[in-house]
Amino acid sequence: MSDTDSRSGHPAPPTPAPEPAFFDNPAIDNLIAVTLELGAELWVQRERMRVVESLLATQGVVTPEMIEQYLPSDAEAAKSRAERDAFVSRVYGAFARPTVKATPDA
Repeated sequence: MSDTDSRSGHPAPPTPAPEPAFFDNPAIDNLIAVTLELGAELWVQRERMRVVESLLATQGVVTPEMIEQYLPSDAEAAKSRAERDAFVSRVYGAFARPTVKATPDA
């Protein structure tokens, strides 16, 4: 196998190492990985939106540079941490809840 992508001429990405499996069905591991990634992406978007709203309220204008350089106040950071903790509990709390089999063994 070539280590160069024939279409672009760029180096081919390395073959990823196998991921550890935690469940007998790899689809379950994959679903959990997707769920975690989507939650992380959603949280990043919420944080960026919070910054955009703050900049608009205080500066009346927003640029990409302003977003990247924004530093929240201590109060804003504390509020964000509390909201993040509540978000994690709401979204991922289902992973920790006790369950019973939906159907008895036949």
